[in-house]
Amino acid sequence: MPSIDKIHTILELLRRNYRQGLTNKEISLSLGLPPSTCYRILAALKRHDYVYQRKPDLRYFLGFAHLRFAESVLEGTDEADICLPFLEELHRQTEETTFFARFNGTLCIAMVICGHINTRVSVGRGEVMHLHCTAVGKAVLAFLRERTRRSLLERLELVRYTANTIVDREQLTEELASIRTTGVGYCLQELHNGINALGTPIFDRQDRVVGALGLVGTSVDLDPAQLAEYASLFLEASSDVSTALGGRFPERFLVKTPERGVQRKDET
Repeated sequence: MPSIDKIHTILELLRRNYRQGLTNKEISLSLGLPPSTCYRILAALKRHDYVYQRKPDLRYFLGFAHLRFAESVLEGTDEADICLPFLEELHRQTEETTFFARFNGTLCIAMVICGHINTRVSVGRGEVMHLHCTAVGKAVLAFLRERTRRSLLERLELVRYTANTIVDREQLTEELASIRTTGVGYCLQELHNGINALGTPIFDRQDRVVGALGLVGTSVDLDPAQLAEYASLFLEASSDVSTALGGRFPERFLVKTPERGVQRKDET
């Protein structure tokens, strides 16, 4: 495994265990790396503040250097600034967590999140949104240019996270076709049990999909009927954001209908 891959896997592991941290031995066992290799990498990361080590128990945690990069990325992203007021209004209307996820070519990354601490469910800044099992990911994947979409579909690793995760390429292709008719992507407990979400695409001045607006909450609060009710709010907001970016949002999606293709898993 190249050094950069080892660094990435260590940082990702620490990110997933950000509350309790990990010892060098735990990292070594989890990743199948020699303890000496992990120690050398962690020592270098520690010198540059990418990780820090808690003295009483010698557990490692992510350091604060990442915040500097995160702020620089956000400050350089026009989409994030433009999306923020719309996300705040959507959060006010739904009382659920709203967010903007940016497409980076292979994944969507949560850039801006609106919601008080008690409403933030299953998403945080920098969170990775896989294309096949998240609402924003599917909303983006559906509206990529055909050649790009087909290429990505061929390369996507359809990892199963729950019993509802789509791991059949043909079934995913059919769902993407449905999203192209409604403008809305849904996630019904496909990434986390008990968590539902919706996503609507955003287009730039070259009419390329650059990301999506998202809504996430518990499957109790955001059942399929509630998601369908909120869909028009997010379509209108995505249209406004796309216009602000110089893009064109498909007008056909702005016609309000009672249902926008939300299907329960037992109906599919």
